[in-house]
This record gives sequence, structure tokens and C-alpha cells, in this order.
Amino acid sequence: MHRTRNIYIGLLLPLLCACGGKRQAPAGPMPKPTVSVYEVQPASFPVSEKFPASLTGNVIVDIKSDVTGFLEAIRVKDGSNVNKGQVLYEVDKSRSQATYEQSQASVLQAEADLAMKKKDYERYSNLLKQDAISKQTVDQAETALRTAEAMLASAKAARARSGTDINHAVLRAPLSGKIGIALVRVGDLVTAGQTVINTLVNENPIYADIDLPQSRYMEFGRRGGQRFFLASANGEKYPHEGKVLLVNNVVDARTGTIRMRLTFPNPEGMLKSGMTATVQVQSPPSDSALAIPARAIVELLGEVKAYVVDRNNVVQTRTVERGPLADSLMIVRSGLQAGERVVVDGIQKVRQGDTVNIK
Repeated sequence: MHRTRNIYIGLLLPLLCACGGKRQAPAGPMPKPTVSVYEVQPASFPVSEKFPASLTGNVIVDIKSDVTGFLEAIRVKDGSNVNKGQVLYEVDKSRSQATYEQSQASVLQAEADLAMKKKDYERYSNLLKQDAISKQTVDQAETALRTAEAMLASAKAARARSGTDINHAVLRAPLSGKIGIALVRVGDLVTAGQTVINTLVNENPIYADIDLPQSRYMEFGRRGGQRFFLASANGEKYPHEGKVLLVNNVVDARTGTIRMRLTFPNPEGMLKSGMTATVQVQSPPSDSALAIPARAIVELLGEVKAYVVDRNNVVQTRTVERGPLADSLMIVRSGLQAGERVVVDGIQKVRQGDTVNIK
């Protein structure tokens, strides 16, 4: 029995020794990631940026009556083009006419009273020369005369005002433009200075307002040479080119933007006040701007980054300031230098400090 056990042990010992004598080979180095790179190039082409815009007519006027009365006649078709001075609406003149006639009567009465006061003053003045009347009586007559003169002037002013009201009962276009849809009908009561009868807009040229980041505004001012184009909400390009009319005098502290107003010719009347559109700003090539493929840009923790591969094929993370997109290329305003290499394919494989293979 003991002999059999010894035989088993004798057979196992060489096996155990053989197993214990083998050591596990160490793991080899991780393979280098393979990436594609792009050499940073100067942006030697015009760059386009897009900004949302709101359109407004260069003049917008609410048509109101200066007199109160019932709308008597509409002399213009809604939506038509009108010329300055053209008759648009007529308000009932009966009230204004009655007021005018009353004021005319007041003028006649004031003229008669003045004539009487003048005669009294002249008579009393002659009596004073004969010492037949007191100086106080003459002074009172002169005061009455001056009061009568003032009353006549007031009556004439009231007559002129009521005459103007008669003329204002006929509403004329204050400028050339396009009339809108009337808000009142014949027979409706319009109140002087309150009731809006219609709106008249001059839309040629038309204004387009855009809000520029203040950094872009400063760059526009330094470089110049921008061209401005307009596209409708459906992307259709407008045939006429615009130009800068003015820039607002303050920056919006909430948004960090400044409003720029552009003017576009609108001879066909295609553009309407209140429309939204897109303004495309085309800038000439910049000596300092660079371009890389858009896919080379990544966002990490709210920062815009690019992976740069140095001459030793070591990856560095670089913070960049990106600009507008031009086709598949992204304009980079800072953070890179011409001739540097950035990773475009295989970005997900690399991180800061990695050594890579270039394919």
C-alpha cells in the first residue's frame, strides 16, 4: 500500500516541477492608434456667415383722421400703391361744417363789438380833450377796445381751425407707398387722433435688421469689404444685394450683440414688412484665418478643441476659436498655425499625449 502511494508521488513530482518552471510571458505594448490628419491651410476663399433677420418698411404710417365723424367714403382699393397727396378716405364734414359756420358767426359778432368799442374810445378821447369826461372813463374805454380786439383775434383763430377741420375730413396719403387692409368700413365712427383706419408702408427700399456678436462687429469694422445677400424663409435667394445703412449706438448687455440695419432694394415689392429672412454676409479672404475640415472640431466640456499631431506623432489637445462653415471646411480664427496637422479620422481613438500612426 505504501509502495503504491510512493509511485504516485514519484510520477507527480516531475510534472509539478515542469509546470512550476514555466513563467508567463509579459504583455506586449498597446498598438498605436492609426489616424488620418489634415494640414492646416490659410483660408484663401471668401467666407459666408448667416444671420437671422427681421424685415421692416423704411416708413410705416398709421392713417388716422384729425376730425371725429362717420367714415363717408373710401377712395382707394386695399393693397394698392398710392402716391403722396392721393385721396384715401373722406369723413363726414357736417360736424366740421357746422362748427365752421358757428365760428364764422362769432367772427362777425366780434367784429361788430370791436367797431362799437372803437367808436366809444374815439368819442371819449375827444370829450377828454374838452375836459368833459374823466381820464378814468377813457382808460376803461381803451381797455374795452383792447379786449374786443383780442376777442376778434380769438374768433378768427377758431374759424381757421374749424376750416382746417373741414379740409382734414379728406384724408390724403402722407407719402408714396402701399396701403394695407382697411380696419373700418363706410359708416363707422372714427375718433380724431385715435381710430386707425389703415396703415401705409413704404417698402422700397426695405430694411433688414440683424444682431451681430460684438466680436464680429469689430472684425467687420477692421476689414470691410463685406457683401450682403438675403434669402427668404424657404431658402430662396433674393436677387438684389444690400448695404449697411447704420449700426446701433449701444450693445445689448443681455446678448452681447449689436444691431446692424441693412437696406435692400425692393422694386418688385417681393419683400414685406414683418417678414423673417436670413442675411448671408460674404467676407473677403482673411490673411489670419485658417481652415480645417469641420469633422476635426470637437467639443469637450463646453470648449471647442482640435487634436494636433506634432512632428513626433504625439497628440496634443488645442483649444481653438471657430468661425463660420464654408462647405466642409471650418474657419478657425485662433488656436492653430498654418502647416500644423490635425486629426480628422480616428478622433475617438486618441487622447492627449498618445503617439499615433499616420495613414
